Amino acid sequence: MASTVKVVLGTIAFGIFWVLAVFPSVPFLPIGRIAGSLLGAMLMVLSRVITPDQAYEAIDLPILGLLFATMVVGVYLEGADMFKYLSKLLSWKSKGAKDLICRVCVISAISSAFFTNDTVCVVLTEFVLKIAKQRNLPPDPFLLALASSANIGSAATPIGNPQNLIIVVKSKISFVDFLFGVLPAMLVGIVVNALLLICMYWRVLSAQKDEENATGEMVAIEEGVFIG
Repeated sequence: MASTVKVVLGTIAFGIFWVLAVFPSVPFLPIGRIAGSLLGAMLMVLSRVITPDQAYEAIDLPILGLLFATMVVGVYLEGADMFKYLSKLLSWKSKGAKDLICRVCVISAISSAFFTNDTVCVVLTEFVLKIAKQRNLPPDPFLLALASSANIGSAATPIGNPQNLIIVVKSKISFVDFLFGVLPAMLVGIVVNALLLICMYWRVLSAQKDEENATGEMVAIEEGVFIG
């Protein structure tokens, strides 16, 4: 059993890491999540909670290598304007605010399954805000749809998020078995998520539809008067 001193020191080190991971821009130590993780690991070794050999054995190179490769692919796809094409699908022949929410849910979920949820949220947020502004729509429901669906979709594949990758590597489940095992739950989650968001923001989205109809009628009347 670990000594009381090690337990206390380990708890302090983990507490420092937790604060920096959850609040990466804390005023007294604004070093971010990555540096916070390294600081927490260094404190665990310096305080002798674990030995350097144990720390080295805890590093899983296959997982880190696959995560790095996924990030590299995501960066290159972003440079190739892949996400711009995805954003065009959001507005292409859109039939209103409710249709747009469904599109955000589907596209963010599918994208995050292959490009990680963090990448999808960071890149698509700009496009979602732009589309909402162009259509005079409140951004809140669409940003919630993006964030929640990205997390739901990322559960479908081993490369969707690091947690899945650890599960696959440790359990030796194949990519295909993992995909087909989680895919049904992911699809149900997307549908339920879209329905919940539409119900939560029904009045706001319906009011926007009424506003669009009223604008169309006014334009038609003005055109009729002008022609007459």
